[in-house]
Order: sequence, then structure tokens, then C-alpha cells
Amino acid sequence: MGTDIHGFIECRTWTPGLDVGETAWCDAISLKMLVDRDYEAFDCLFGVRSSGHWRPVAADRGLPQDASETAKAGLAEWREAAFGVTWLNWDEVTAIDWDEPALHPTNVAQYRQLPDQSLELVYRSVWSRRFARVSGVDTLTVDPYQVAVLWDEGTEWRDRDTVFRVERATRRRAVPPDSLWHGVWTVMRTLAHVHGDDAVRLVAWFEE
Repeated sequence: MGTDIHGFIECRTWTPGLDVGETAWCDAISLKMLVDRDYEAFDCLFGVRSSGHWRPVAADRGLPQDASETAKAGLAEWREAAFGVTWLNWDEVTAIDWDEPALHPTNVAQYRQLPDQSLELVYRSVWSRRFARVSGVDTLTVDPYQVAVLWDEGTEWRDRDTVFRVERATRRRAVPPDSLWHGVWTVMRTLAHVHGDDAVRLVAWFEE
């Protein structure tokens, strides 16, 4: 069963109906227009579909009391089907250390050793009979998404010109700069440029 993200990027600003100088949180754009299913990012940022690899940036914070009416209504439509309700301010996004490594090894990468002894990446994350044979892992009992934690980071196995290596991802690899989240950050950055870093946030929830 798949997990989808819902929610809005919000901006605190003046809108018709407010007094002069008064502001409120208003919806700017639906997250569904910008991002799709991205389980590694869901895990890294919000602790949703958690692998245990990451310390989430903003997990289960609930719906802000001052959320936009659109966000409140959108969440209400999902009722008990919604989970992982949370929010993330733009100033928190700018403070993320994208080079921060995961809490423990996250994947086994496969490389090809070239004639000059350098390594060429073949697969960022591999789960194959060949790897099982050289590592001795029992594919019937081990969760492929948790296999990397069985060894120390940097552990290697060699099979002719193939090298398997246990690695630990960074947040940057979990949420690459060129992923769909680039669009989310771009919208938030643009709004923050106009309204201020503390006046922009995303509100999100999930459903399966």
C-alpha cells in the first residue's frame, strides 16, 4: 500500500477581512502540485515510513492551531485516514545540515572496478543473489531495507571486478537538490524573500 503526502505551503500575510497591519496564515499552494510519493524524503524529513535511518527534522508535530482555513478543511476531509500531521518552517529548512549522515549504515552499493583501480558506481543500493553469495547474508530472513546495519560502514566484498560496499547516506542523498523537493524549497524561498523567513511554512499530513 502506498503513502501519499497532502498539505499546503502557507504564508503569514494580510488578506481581505483583516484589520490594517493584521496578518494570518494563508494557503499559498498545495503540496500535491509540487511533490509525489518520495519515501526516502518522507522518512528523512518527517519520520513517515520510517526505516530508523534518520532523526526526522519535523515528525508528528500536529496541525498548528493557527493553520490556514484551507489546511484545516483539507485535513478534516481525511478524518482518521490522515496520520503524521506536521509542519516545517522555512527558517528550519534553511538550517538543515544536508551533509548530516544517517544514524547508521543505510545501503550496500555496487561498484565496478576499472582498469586504473578506480570504482564506477553501478547501483546505489543493491539486493541481489550475487551480493547474497559473497556476503553470506540469508535472503530468506533478512529485510533488504535493513541489511546494511548488519555491518560497519565501509565493509567491502569483492567478486572479480565487482565491489560491494556498506555506505551511510547523507540527508542530501535522501532529499537531492534536483528532486521534486527543489520546487517546494523554491516556492518557500520566494515567499520568504517577500514576507520573511519566519512567515513561511509547510503543513503536511499523509494517508495510505
